[in-house]
Amino acid sequence: MKIVIAGGGTGGHLYPGIAIAEKLKDKGIELLFMVSNRGIEKRILTPLGYKFIEQEETPLKGVSFGRRIKSVGKIIENIKIAMNNVEKSDKVLLLGGFASFSAGIAGMMKSAEIYIHEQNSVMGLSNRFFAKRAKKVFTSFEKTLRAPENSIVVGNPVRSVFALSKSKISPEKNILVVGGSQGSRFLNNLIISAAEELISNGFDIMHQTGERLYDEVIEAYKNSGIDTNRLNIVRYIDDIASAYNWADLVLSRAGSGSVFEIIYSRRFGIFVPFPDATDNHQYYNALFAKAKGVGVVIEEKDAKKEVFIKAVNDYYENFDKYRENIEKITYVDSAELILREMEMEYV
Repeated sequence: MKIVIAGGGTGGHLYPGIAIAEKLKDKGIELLFMVSNRGIEKRILTPLGYKFIEQEETPLKGVSFGRRIKSVGKIIENIKIAMNNVEKSDKVLLLGGFASFSAGIAGMMKSAEIYIHEQNSVMGLSNRFFAKRAKKVFTSFEKTLRAPENSIVVGNPVRSVFALSKSKISPEKNILVVGGSQGSRFLNNLIISAAEELISNGFDIMHQTGERLYDEVIEAYKNSGIDTNRLNIVRYIDDIASAYNWADLVLSRAGSGSVFEIIYSRRFGIFVPFPDATDNHQYYNALFAKAKGVGVVIEEKDAKKEVFIKAVNDYYENFDKYRENIEKITYVDSAELILREMEMEYV
């Protein structure tokens, strides 16, 4: 018996699987990740030593007829690969996205136990497809839209390092910018527009641009004449827990993984949800942090420099209030809850 963890394409789909795998890594349990070939999974999983299978992307929407035909062929190919790697005795955990589809089909055809974890506040298409066939469905949020009524709320698994995070005793004027694992051009442009004013007011900025957007961000800062000595501009942050620990507040998109990591890092979030996310789920993810008083939500249509800087200033002017809210956050070991529900006695 092994655990097949399927999903990927973004860190939001991958990191919950890693958090679960952490619990089993030294327990003699065989683990297999089935992920996308976008590159981020390979970059993250290789140094961790986990076995993984990459799958080519299979877009069916917004592409030409010929590309859809090619995608269907790739889906069939991915299913064949999954059939060769999933056994009846396995437990298959689906984390959503196209990278989970082939493992779900193979699990069904092999009569393996299928489990689902939905990270976001609106259940995605792939997870909805397999929900009726799953032994158990787990959700991050209490009111996850389109999830089965018998879903089990467990929160979003984050890596164990976040359980050790402590709130800031006093602010240090440190701002972290993250646009998800692939970066966000919109957030990049927003922080570039505000950087000069923030730096002149004593702020330090750490800016994760995303791999493909790094060069254009560097060029934009140069063209703006901004002193980059107080900027730490990086393509991707491998040790994101340390970056959160450095920051006072975080400007971020609102994927579920980002929301939970920021909350459990005991940091304040300024969330600008990606408006084109399926069913606008990032907006509802961000409302979770807002409801707890540990974040604000700025919709993209309203996210101008002045609005962002006002939100930054509000945090520092009301630091004690927000710190009190942050310290009320209770870390939930979602990975352990999931494994217990999966009847894994090894935890």
